[in-house]
Amino acid sequence: MTNHWWWRPGVRSGRRLYVWHILFDGRPEIGKLAKECQQRLITVPGLDPVPTPWLHMTTQIVGFADEISDSELADMIASVSERMRSVTPTSVSLGRPLFHSEAVVLGATPREGLDAARSGIRQAVAVTVRTNQLADDPDWVPHLSVAYSNSDAPAAPVIAAMQPPPPPVDVTIDRIDLVSQERVGHCYVWDGVASVELGAARSGAEKAPVVGPGDEGKSGEQE
Repeated sequence: MTNHWWWRPGVRSGRRLYVWHILFDGRPEIGKLAKECQQRLITVPGLDPVPTPWLHMTTQIVGFADEISDSELADMIASVSERMRSVTPTSVSLGRPLFHSEAVVLGATPREGLDAARSGIRQAVAVTVRTNQLADDPDWVPHLSVAYSNSDAPAAPVIAAMQPPPPPVDVTIDRIDLVSQERVGHCYVWDGVASVELGAARSGAEKAPVVGPGDEGKSGEQE
């Protein structure tokens, strides 16, 4: 395992990023799954468990907020909302541990189940945001992080603790959320910016994205 908490290029205290996440508030089954994994890992040193309210799947990092204008932000949200109207909500299964040197993560299967949503987000970002970070993350393995490594240590205890794998949990992904996020210590603190539903065109609904932090402002880890 290696330390997750190194400073990425351009990232500094107080500097915010716009990030599209899949959030799991209102999904107690996902919180229960994460808690089971964290309980298995409780004797393994050097790990920071992700608090239940801040479980998420990072879907696309957009870019630094101080490099994106308000008009670009509004255009991106509108473009993502339009593209998500034709993306069908999809069910994925979480539970299969994947190896990651900086975190303990559970893969989402089928792996390609969320590709349409992410592709739509990336297309929208490409045509609306001039200074973006699309090139930094061309490949994507959808996953849920349950703990982050805060030191360099052998991976064997983590691998052993996660065997056998926890029973998988099925969840339907029917919305994506844009957050404004910064790192504070060993946490990423975020405020909700917009929430976009998937499949509005198929349901016949004409719902605008929910814009503004409302009650979604929160802090948690990323990636």
